[in-house]
Amino acid sequence: MTGEENKKTPLPRQQPLAPIRETLLLWYDRHARDLPWRGEPDPYRIWLSEIMLQQTRVETVLPYYDRFLRDYPTLDALSAASEEEVLKRWEGLGYYARARHFLGAVREVLARYGGRVPPDPGEFKRLPGVGDYTAAAVLSIAYGLPLAAVDGNVRRVISRLFCLEGEEDKGAAEKEIKRRAGELLDTGRPGDFNQALMDLGASCCTPRHPSCGGCPLSSFCLAHHRGRVHAVPQRKKQEPPPLQEMTAVVLVRGERCLVRRRPPEGLLAGLWEFPTLTGGDALAASQVSLGEEWAVLHHRFSHLRWKVSVCWGRLQGEPPQGPSWRWATAAELAALPFPAVYHTVVEAVQDRLAQGRSADPAAFWSPRLEKGKHP
Repeated sequence: MTGEENKKTPLPRQQPLAPIRETLLLWYDRHARDLPWRGEPDPYRIWLSEIMLQQTRVETVLPYYDRFLRDYPTLDALSAASEEEVLKRWEGLGYYARARHFLGAVREVLARYGGRVPPDPGEFKRLPGVGDYTAAAVLSIAYGLPLAAVDGNVRRVISRLFCLEGEEDKGAAEKEIKRRAGELLDTGRPGDFNQALMDLGASCCTPRHPSCGGCPLSSFCLAHHRGRVHAVPQRKKQEPPPLQEMTAVVLVRGERCLVRRRPPEGLLAGLWEFPTLTGGDALAASQVSLGEEWAVLHHRFSHLRWKVSVCWGRLQGEPPQGPSWRWATAAELAALPFPAVYHTVVEAVQDRLAQGRSADPAAFWSPRLEKGKHP
C-alpha cells in the first residue's frame, strides 16, 4: 500500500472485538479446511493431530495421521506398542521426540486417569510433551474450554490484526500476543475460534504473500490500514545453521548389514543408522577399511545441517557388541525406524541383500547412488 493510498483509508478508531469474532466464525463456517480431525469427538485423536502438526505442514501430516490411527485407533492400542514400532510409524515426519513423548503421555493417561484425557489444563500440561499451546488447542476443541491456542499462524494473525511491532519471539511481544488472543477468544465456540485463526493464518494471512483482498478481517486489521502488513510481525534474521560432516559406513556380512541405534536422548534419539566414524558410539577408523564413496547425502534440521558421505567398508576384527548394535537382514532393515536422510541408502541396501548380491562385493556396490541425492 502506498502512502497516498494509506491517507485515503480511514483508520478504525477502536477495534470492536465482538464483530471480529462474529466475522471470523462466519468465514470459518463457510471456508473451514476439510481435515479428518475436524468434528472429531475423541480427545485422543484431536491430541494426536495437534502433536503431528507441531512444526509440520498439514499436507505432510495427513497420510501419517490416517496410517497411525489404522494401527493405533485408541489409547489402549498405542500404549501396547513398543517405542521402536511407534518411531517406525513416525518415520519421515521428523521431530521424533514428539512420538516418544506422546507414547509416554498416553501410557500415563491410562495409568493415572483411567484412560480419559484429563480436562484440567494443569493436569494435562504435566504430561510429557504437553505445553501451553497443545493444552489450549486440545482442551478447547475436545472439551470446549475457553483457552486461546497460540501457534505460529495465530501469532502472525494477532500481530497484524493489532499491528503489534517488535520481534515476535521476544518475551514481551509473546506475552502481549497471548493477552490479545485471550481477549479476542470467542468463549462460546473456543475450539472453532482457535481453528479459525489457524486457518486464516494458513490461507490468507501468510508470512510473505498475504491475501488481504480476500481476508475477512481486513477491515479490522490495523497493519493493513497502516500499510505495515509486510513489516509485522518483525522476524529475526536467521543465520544458516552450522554444517556437520560425517562418514557413514555400510558394512555387510553374509545376508546382513551392521546398523546401530542412536542414544535414547538427543537428536534423532532411538532411531537406527549406519555406523559413523564421528560422534558418540562411533566406530574407530582403525576398525574398518573404507571403500569408495557410494553416496553423499544432505539433510537440514532446524538448528543443524548434515553432510553425510556414505562409503562401503570391511570390519577389521569383531564387530561392536551390545543392544545398540545389530546385524540386520533386508526384512529387519524394513522394520527398523531410520532418519529420513538415510532412506535412499536403506532401500538400496535392502534391495541388494534381498537379491543375494552380498556375496559379490562388486555387484553389491554397483551402480553407485546418485551423488548429492536428497531423501
